[in-house]
Amino acid sequence: MPFEKVLEPIKIKDVKIKNRVVMAPMNMTYSTQGGYVTPQDMAHLARRAKGGFGLIVSGAVIATRLAAPHVWQRNLYLYDESFIPGLNMVADACHAFGAKVFIQLSIGFGRQGHALDGTQPYAASAIPVYINPDMVPKGILDFVAQYPIIAEPGYPIPREMTIEEILSEEKEYAKACRRAVIAGFDGIEIHAPHGYLEHQFLSPRSNKRTDLYGGSLENRMRFLVEVTQSTLEAVKGAIPVGVRMSAAEHMPEGFTLDEVKQAAKTLAKLGIAYLHLSDGSYEALKYFFPNSVEEVEQHLLKEAKSIREAIDIPVITPSVHDPSVAERAINEGETDMISLGRQALADPDWPNKVKEGKVDKIRRCRRDCICIGRCLLGLYPRCTVNPELGYEQYDSALFPQRRVALMPPAIAKL
Repeated sequence: MPFEKVLEPIKIKDVKIKNRVVMAPMNMTYSTQGGYVTPQDMAHLARRAKGGFGLIVSGAVIATRLAAPHVWQRNLYLYDESFIPGLNMVADACHAFGAKVFIQLSIGFGRQGHALDGTQPYAASAIPVYINPDMVPKGILDFVAQYPIIAEPGYPIPREMTIEEILSEEKEYAKACRRAVIAGFDGIEIHAPHGYLEHQFLSPRSNKRTDLYGGSLENRMRFLVEVTQSTLEAVKGAIPVGVRMSAAEHMPEGFTLDEVKQAAKTLAKLGIAYLHLSDGSYEALKYFFPNSVEEVEQHLLKEAKSIREAIDIPVITPSVHDPSVAERAINEGETDMISLGRQALADPDWPNKVKEGKVDKIRRCRRDCICIGRCLLGLYPRCTVNPELGYEQYDSALFPQRRVALMPPAIAKL
Protein backbone atom coordinates (compact mmCIF):
# COMPACT_ATOMS: atom_id res chain seq x y z
CA MET A 1 0.00 0.00 0.00
CA PRO A 2 1.73 3.22 -1.16
CA PHE A 3 0.35 5.40 1.66
CA GLU A 4 0.31 2.91 4.50
CA LYS A 5 1.33 5.42 7.21
CA VAL A 6 -1.32 7.97 6.20
CA LEU A 7 -3.96 5.22 6.18
CA GLU A 8 -2.77 3.51 9.35
CA PRO A 9 -5.17 3.57 12.33
CA ILE A 10 -4.23 5.49 15.46
CA LYS A 11 -5.64 5.71 18.97
CA ILE A 12 -6.17 8.95 20.88
CA LYS A 13 -6.65 7.62 24.40
CA ASP A 14 -9.40 4.99 23.93
CA VAL A 15 -10.72 6.40 20.65
CA LYS A 16 -9.60 4.37 17.64
CA ILE A 17 -9.40 6.43 14.45
CA LYS A 18 -9.26 4.57 11.15
CA ASN A 19 -6.55 6.71 9.51
CA ARG A 20 -4.23 9.66 10.17
CA VAL A 21 -6.26 12.20 8.18
CA VAL A 22 -8.17 14.88 10.10
CA MET A 23 -10.64 17.44 8.85
CA ALA A 24 -9.39 20.62 10.50
CA PRO A 25 -11.85 22.84 12.39
CA MET A 26 -13.25 25.70 10.32
CA ASN A 27 -15.92 28.26 11.19
CA MET A 28 -18.19 27.76 8.18
CA THR A 29 -20.93 30.22 9.36
CA TYR A 30 -23.66 27.70 8.43
CA SER A 31 -25.43 27.94 11.81
CA THR A 32 -28.46 30.06 12.59
CA GLN A 33 -27.82 33.55 13.95
CA GLY A 34 -28.68 32.15 17.39
CA GLY A 35 -26.02 29.42 17.19
CA TYR A 36 -28.20 26.40 16.39
CA VAL A 37 -27.29 23.59 14.01
CA THR A 38 -28.73 23.72 10.48
CA PRO A 39 -29.11 20.83 7.99
CA GLN A 40 -26.14 22.32 6.13
CA ASP A 41 -23.96 22.10 9.26
CA MET A 42 -24.74 18.41 9.53
CA ALA A 43 -24.44 17.60 5.83
CA HIS A 44 -21.17 19.50 5.45
CA LEU A 45 -19.39 17.42 8.10
CA ALA A 46 -21.11 14.19 7.03
CA ARG A 47 -19.80 14.72 3.49
CA ARG A 48 -16.21 14.80 4.78
CA ALA A 49 -16.88 11.71 6.90
CA LYS A 50 -18.24 9.96 3.80
CA GLY A 51 -15.11 11.08 1.96
CA GLY A 52 -12.97 8.99 4.30
CA PHE A 53 -11.64 11.39 6.93
CA GLY A 54 -10.82 9.36 10.04
CA LEU A 55 -11.39 12.27 12.40
CA ILE A 56 -13.66 15.28 11.97
CA VAL A 57 -13.09 18.31 14.22
CA SER A 58 -15.99 20.76 14.32
CA GLY A 59 -15.52 24.47 13.88
CA ALA A 60 -15.27 26.50 17.08
CA VAL A 61 -18.43 26.04 19.15
CA ILE A 62 -18.99 28.85 21.65
CA ALA A 63 -19.13 27.43 25.17
CA THR A 64 -20.36 30.38 27.26
CA ARG A 65 -23.19 32.89 27.16
CA LEU A 66 -20.76 35.77 27.78
CA ALA A 67 -18.73 34.83 24.69
CA ALA A 68 -21.69 34.22 22.37
CA PRO A 69 -22.39 37.81 21.18
CA HIS A 70 -18.81 38.39 20.08
CA VAL A 71 -18.44 35.98 17.14
CA TRP A 72 -17.85 36.98 13.53
CA GLN A 73 -21.16 36.56 11.68
CA ARG A 74 -22.33 33.13 12.98
CA ASN A 75 -21.00 30.26 15.12
CA LEU A 76 -22.50 27.22 16.77
CA TYR A 77 -23.16 27.56 20.52
CA LEU A 78 -23.30 25.14 23.47
CA TYR A 79 -23.87 27.44 26.45
CA ASP A 80 -27.10 25.69 27.49
CA GLU A 81 -28.96 22.42 26.95
CA SER A 82 -31.07 23.72 24.06
CA PHE A 83 -28.10 23.29 21.71
CA ILE A 84 -27.50 19.60 22.52
CA PRO A 85 -30.06 17.97 20.15
CA GLY A 86 -28.72 19.63 17.01
CA LEU A 87 -25.12 18.88 17.87
CA ASN A 88 -26.08 15.26 18.58
CA MET A 89 -27.42 15.07 15.02
CA VAL A 90 -24.03 16.30 13.76
CA ALA A 91 -22.18 13.65 15.76
CA ASP A 92 -24.56 10.91 14.60
CA ALA A 93 -24.17 11.91 10.95
CA CYS A 94 -20.39 11.65 11.12
CA HIS A 95 -20.57 8.34 12.97
CA ALA A 96 -22.90 6.93 10.31
CA PHE A 97 -20.06 7.21 7.79
CA GLY A 98 -17.40 5.68 10.04
CA ALA A 99 -15.63 8.81 11.25
CA LYS A 100 -14.90 9.92 14.78
CA VAL A 101 -15.88 13.48 15.59
CA PHE A 102 -14.38 15.86 18.16
CA ILE A 103 -16.00 19.14 19.12
CA GLN A 104 -13.78 22.21 19.24
CA LEU A 105 -15.03 24.29 22.16
CA SER A 106 -14.17 27.98 22.42
CA ILE A 107 -14.20 30.03 25.62
CA GLY A 108 -14.29 33.23 23.58
CA PHE A 109 -12.79 35.42 20.89
CA GLY A 110 -11.59 38.12 23.28
CA ARG A 111 -10.21 41.23 21.57
CA GLN A 112 -10.86 39.61 18.18
CA GLY A 113 -14.60 39.59 18.89
CA HIS A 114 -17.21 41.38 16.77
CA ALA A 115 -20.47 42.07 18.60
CA LEU A 116 -23.26 42.93 16.17
CA ASP A 117 -24.77 45.32 18.72
CA GLY A 118 -21.46 47.07 19.34
CA THR A 119 -20.94 45.64 22.84
CA GLN A 120 -17.37 46.19 23.97
CA PRO A 121 -15.34 42.97 23.80
CA TYR A 122 -13.39 41.69 26.78
CA ALA A 123 -9.85 40.33 26.77
CA ALA A 124 -6.78 39.58 28.85
CA SER A 125 -5.87 43.28 28.67
CA ALA A 126 -7.27 46.45 27.12
CA ILE A 127 -5.20 46.20 23.94
CA PRO A 128 -6.94 46.39 20.52
CA VAL A 129 -6.11 44.34 17.43
CA TYR A 130 -4.16 46.01 14.64
CA ILE A 131 -3.84 44.21 11.32
CA ASN A 132 -0.94 45.22 9.08
CA PRO A 133 -1.75 44.46 5.42
CA ASP A 134 1.75 42.99 5.07
CA MET A 135 0.62 40.16 7.37
CA VAL A 136 -2.50 39.31 5.35
CA PRO A 137 -2.54 36.62 2.61
CA LYS A 138 -2.58 38.01 -0.90
CA GLY A 139 -5.79 36.17 -1.74
CA ILE A 140 -7.67 37.95 1.05
CA LEU A 141 -6.15 41.33 0.14
CA ASP A 142 -7.21 40.84 -3.50
CA PHE A 143 -10.73 39.92 -2.41
CA VAL A 144 -11.04 42.95 -0.14
CA ALA A 145 -9.72 45.20 -2.90
CA GLN A 146 -12.37 43.84 -5.26
CA TYR A 147 -15.16 44.10 -2.67
CA PRO A 148 -14.22 47.03 -0.38
CA ILE A 149 -17.56 46.74 1.45
CA ILE A 150 -15.92 44.13 3.69
CA ALA A 151 -12.98 46.33 4.73
CA GLU A 152 -12.91 46.58 8.52
CA PRO A 153 -12.68 50.08 10.03
CA GLY A 154 -10.68 48.68 12.94
CA TYR A 155 -11.11 46.76 16.16
CA PRO A 156 -12.45 48.40 19.35
CA ILE A 157 -10.43 48.65 22.52
CA PRO A 158 -11.50 45.72 24.72
CA ARG A 159 -11.96 45.87 28.45
CA GLU A 160 -9.79 43.80 30.76
CA MET A 161 -11.50 40.75 32.28
CA THR A 162 -11.80 40.65 36.04
CA ILE A 163 -10.57 37.63 37.98
CA GLU A 164 -14.19 36.94 38.94
CA GLU A 165 -15.13 36.80 35.27
CA ILE A 166 -12.19 34.52 34.48
CA LEU A 167 -13.19 32.02 37.17
CA SER A 168 -16.86 32.20 36.19
CA GLU A 169 -16.08 31.57 32.53
CA GLU A 170 -13.95 28.55 33.41
CA LYS A 171 -16.90 27.05 35.31
CA GLU A 172 -19.28 27.77 32.43
CA TYR A 173 -16.84 26.21 29.97
CA ALA A 174 -16.70 23.03 32.07
CA LYS A 175 -20.50 22.77 31.92
CA ALA A 176 -20.37 22.97 28.12
CA CYS A 177 -17.82 20.14 28.09
CA ARG A 178 -20.27 17.87 29.88
CA ARG A 179 -22.96 18.84 27.36
CA ALA A 180 -20.54 17.81 24.59
CA VAL A 181 -20.32 14.32 26.07
CA ILE A 182 -24.12 14.10 26.19
CA ALA A 183 -24.28 15.28 22.55
CA GLY A 184 -22.25 12.23 21.54
CA PHE A 185 -18.88 13.69 20.56
CA ASP A 186 -15.88 11.38 20.75
CA GLY A 187 -13.52 14.06 22.08
CA ILE A 188 -13.08 17.73 22.95
CA GLU A 189 -10.56 20.10 21.43
CA ILE A 190 -9.86 23.22 23.50
CA HIS A 191 -9.78 26.19 21.12
CA ALA A 192 -6.63 28.16 21.98
CA PRO A 193 -4.95 29.27 18.70
CA HIS A 194 -5.10 32.20 16.28
CA GLY A 195 -5.19 35.09 18.73
CA TYR A 196 -8.36 34.00 20.54
CA LEU A 197 -8.82 34.34 24.29
CA GLU A 198 -6.42 31.68 25.65
CA HIS A 199 -3.85 32.83 23.07
CA GLN A 200 -4.29 36.42 24.28
CA PHE A 201 -3.53 35.43 27.86
CA LEU A 202 -0.46 33.48 26.75
CA SER A 203 0.94 36.36 24.69
CA PRO A 204 3.08 39.10 26.29
CA ARG A 205 1.94 41.25 23.37
CA SER A 206 -1.73 41.18 24.37
CA ASN A 207 -1.41 40.37 28.08
CA LYS A 208 -0.15 43.29 30.17
CA ARG A 209 -1.77 42.18 33.42
CA THR A 210 0.05 42.61 36.72
CA ASP A 211 -1.93 40.00 38.66
CA LEU A 212 -1.48 36.21 38.77
CA TYR A 213 -2.55 35.93 35.11
CA GLY A 214 0.18 38.20 33.72
CA GLY A 215 3.93 38.65 33.61
CA SER A 216 5.88 35.38 33.68
CA LEU A 217 5.19 32.51 31.29
CA GLU A 218 3.80 30.51 34.20
CA ASN A 219 1.29 33.26 34.92
CA ARG A 220 0.44 33.89 31.25
CA MET A 221 -0.33 30.22 30.66
CA ARG A 222 -2.39 30.02 33.87
CA PHE A 223 -5.71 30.70 32.11
CA LEU A 224 -5.13 27.94 29.55
CA VAL A 225 -3.97 25.58 32.29
CA GLU A 226 -7.07 26.29 34.38
CA VAL A 227 -9.40 25.84 31.39
CA THR A 228 -7.70 22.52 30.64
CA GLN A 229 -7.96 21.37 34.26
CA SER A 230 -11.65 22.34 34.37
CA THR A 231 -12.29 20.41 31.17
CA LEU A 232 -10.50 17.27 32.34
CA GLU A 233 -12.32 17.35 35.67
CA ALA A 234 -15.68 17.89 33.96
CA VAL A 235 -15.49 14.96 31.54
CA LYS A 236 -13.92 12.56 34.07
CA GLY A 237 -12.09 10.60 31.38
CA ALA A 238 -15.29 9.87 29.46
CA ILE A 239 -13.74 11.25 26.25
CA PRO A 240 -10.24 12.51 25.39
CA VAL A 241 -9.36 16.20 25.59
CA GLY A 242 -6.90 17.87 23.24
CA VAL A 243 -5.71 21.43 22.70
CA ARG A 244 -5.15 23.45 19.55
CA MET A 245 -2.46 26.12 19.76
CA SER A 246 -0.50 28.37 17.43
CA ALA A 247 3.13 27.25 17.24
CA ALA A 248 4.29 30.87 17.49
CA GLU A 249 2.86 34.37 17.25
CA HIS A 250 5.22 35.92 14.67
CA MET A 251 4.66 39.42 16.05
CA PRO A 252 6.78 41.84 18.10
CA GLU A 253 6.51 40.87 21.79
CA GLY A 254 4.57 37.77 20.81
CA PHE A 255 5.11 34.32 22.28
CA THR A 256 7.68 32.01 20.73
CA LEU A 257 7.97 28.35 19.77
CA ASP A 258 10.06 27.70 22.88
CA GLU A 259 7.27 29.09 25.08
CA VAL A 260 4.71 26.95 23.26
CA LYS A 261 6.89 23.90 23.91
CA GLN A 262 6.91 24.71 27.61
CA ALA A 263 3.14 25.16 27.61
CA ALA A 264 2.71 21.89 25.69
CA LYS A 265 4.81 20.02 28.27
CA THR A 266 2.66 21.42 31.08
CA LEU A 267 -0.58 20.50 29.30
CA ALA A 268 0.68 17.00 28.54
CA LYS A 269 1.47 16.47 32.23
CA LEU A 270 -2.09 17.56 33.07
CA GLY A 271 -3.39 14.76 30.87
CA ILE A 272 -4.38 16.15 27.48
CA ALA A 273 -4.63 13.47 24.81
CA TYR A 274 -3.13 15.29 21.81
CA LEU A 275 -1.89 18.65 20.54
CA HIS A 276 -3.24 20.13 17.32
CA LEU A 277 -0.96 22.82 15.92
CA SER A 278 -1.70 25.92 13.93
CA ASP A 279 0.15 29.21 13.64
CA GLY A 280 -0.12 32.97 13.90
CA SER A 281 -3.18 35.07 14.76
CA TYR A 282 -5.46 37.62 13.12
CA GLU A 283 -2.55 40.04 13.39
CA ALA A 284 -0.30 37.50 11.64
CA LEU A 285 -2.95 36.06 9.35
CA LYS A 286 -0.62 34.76 6.66
CA TYR A 287 0.85 32.24 9.11
CA PHE A 288 -2.34 30.26 9.52
CA PHE A 289 -3.54 30.99 5.98
CA PRO A 290 -0.35 30.34 3.97
CA ASN A 291 -0.21 32.58 0.91
CA SER A 292 0.45 30.06 -1.83
CA VAL A 293 0.38 26.39 -2.76
CA GLU A 294 4.19 26.36 -2.64
CA GLU A 295 4.25 27.51 1.01
CA VAL A 296 1.82 24.88 2.21
CA GLU A 297 3.62 21.56 2.17
CA GLN A 298 6.40 22.34 4.64
CA HIS A 299 4.31 24.69 6.74
CA LEU A 300 4.74 23.80 10.43
CA LEU A 301 6.37 20.38 9.97
CA LYS A 302 9.67 21.59 11.45
CA GLU A 303 7.84 23.10 14.43
CA ALA A 304 5.69 19.99 14.81
CA LYS A 305 8.74 17.76 15.01
CA SER A 306 10.33 20.02 17.62
CA ILE A 307 7.20 19.95 19.79
CA ARG A 308 6.61 16.24 19.21
CA GLU A 309 10.07 15.50 20.59
CA ALA A 310 9.15 17.35 23.80
CA ILE A 311 5.82 15.60 24.55
CA ASP A 312 4.62 12.00 24.54
CA ILE A 313 1.19 12.50 22.97
CA PRO A 314 0.06 12.62 19.32
CA VAL A 315 0.68 15.81 17.38
CA ILE A 316 -1.60 16.89 14.52
CA THR A 317 -0.14 19.19 11.86
CA PRO A 318 -2.25 21.18 9.37
CA SER A 319 -1.81 22.22 5.74
CA VAL A 320 -0.01 19.11 4.45
CA HIS A 321 -2.00 18.74 1.24
CA ASP A 322 0.28 16.41 -0.73
CA PRO A 323 -0.24 12.75 0.27
CA SER A 324 3.43 11.96 -0.44
CA VAL A 325 4.59 14.70 1.92
CA ALA A 326 2.10 13.49 4.54
CA GLU A 327 3.36 9.90 4.22
CA ARG A 328 6.99 10.98 4.59
CA ALA A 329 6.25 13.32 7.53
CA ILE A 330 4.40 10.65 9.50
CA ASN A 331 6.92 7.94 8.61
CA GLU A 332 9.88 10.12 9.67
CA GLY A 333 8.29 11.17 12.95
CA GLU A 334 7.63 14.81 12.15
CA THR A 335 3.94 14.44 13.02
CA ASP A 336 1.44 11.77 13.98
CA MET A 337 -1.53 13.00 11.94
CA ILE A 338 -2.20 15.65 9.32
CA SER A 339 -5.23 17.94 9.18
CA LEU A 340 -6.79 19.49 6.10
CA GLY A 341 -8.82 22.70 6.25
CA ARG A 342 -9.51 24.42 2.96
CA GLN A 343 -8.20 21.35 1.14
CA ALA A 344 -11.08 19.41 2.73
CA LEU A 345 -13.45 22.00 1.27
CA ALA A 346 -11.89 21.68 -2.17
CA ASP A 347 -12.06 17.88 -2.15
CA PRO A 348 -13.97 16.05 0.58
CA ASP A 349 -12.88 12.74 -0.97
CA TRP A 350 -9.13 13.34 -0.38
CA PRO A 351 -8.73 10.33 1.99
CA ASN A 352 -10.74 7.96 -0.20
CA LYS A 353 -8.80 8.99 -3.30
CA VAL A 354 -5.54 8.33 -1.47
CA LYS A 355 -6.82 4.94 -0.34
CA GLU A 356 -7.99 4.04 -3.86
CA GLY A 357 -4.74 5.11 -5.54
CA LYS A 358 -6.35 8.09 -7.27
CA VAL A 359 -4.03 10.78 -5.97
CA ASP A 360 -3.90 12.38 -9.41
CA LYS A 361 -7.65 12.94 -9.19
CA ILE A 362 -7.49 15.05 -6.01
CA ARG A 363 -8.82 18.57 -6.55
CA ARG A 364 -6.19 20.84 -5.04
CA CYS A 365 -7.05 23.96 -3.07
CA ARG A 366 -5.93 27.05 -5.00
CA ARG A 367 -5.47 29.20 -1.88
CA ASP A 368 -7.50 31.91 -3.62
CA CYS A 369 -9.48 32.65 -0.43
CA ILE A 370 -12.88 32.84 -2.14
CA CYS A 371 -14.30 30.71 0.67
CA ILE A 372 -12.97 33.11 3.30
CA GLY A 373 -14.00 36.21 1.39
CA ARG A 374 -17.60 35.08 1.13
CA CYS A 375 -17.68 34.45 4.88
CA LEU A 376 -16.42 37.99 5.45
CA LEU A 377 -19.42 39.18 3.45
CA GLY A 378 -21.77 37.12 5.62
CA LEU A 379 -22.40 34.57 2.86
CA TYR A 380 -21.97 30.82 2.93
CA PRO A 381 -18.55 29.82 1.62
CA ARG A 382 -18.16 28.52 -1.92
CA CYS A 383 -15.15 27.03 -3.72
CA THR A 384 -13.73 27.62 -7.19
CA VAL A 385 -12.85 23.92 -7.62
CA ASN A 386 -15.74 22.27 -5.70
CA PRO A 387 -19.19 23.37 -6.89
CA GLU A 388 -21.00 21.32 -4.22
CA LEU A 389 -19.56 23.29 -1.28
CA GLY A 390 -22.41 24.93 0.60
CA TYR A 391 -25.04 22.76 -1.09
CA GLU A 392 -24.37 19.49 0.72
CA GLN A 393 -27.67 19.78 2.59
CA TYR A 394 -29.54 18.90 -0.61
CA ASP A 395 -27.87 15.49 -0.90
CA SER A 396 -30.20 13.08 0.89
CA ALA A 397 -27.48 10.40 0.94
CA LEU A 398 -25.59 12.42 3.56
CA PHE A 399 -28.23 11.93 6.23
CA PRO A 400 -27.78 8.75 8.25
CA GLN A 401 -29.17 5.76 6.40
CA ARG A 402 -28.48 3.32 9.23
CA ARG A 403 -29.06 3.37 12.95
CA VAL A 404 -26.37 4.92 15.09
CA ALA A 405 -25.96 4.56 18.85
CA LEU A 406 -29.24 5.19 20.64
CA MET A 407 -27.32 6.62 23.59
CA PRO A 408 -23.83 8.18 23.38
CA PRO A 409 -21.73 5.53 25.18
CA ALA A 410 -19.50 8.02 27.00
CA ILE A 411 -22.44 9.37 29.03
CA ALA A 412 -22.20 6.38 31.35
CA LYS A 413 -18.68 7.48 32.36
CA LEU A 414 -19.74 10.90 33.64
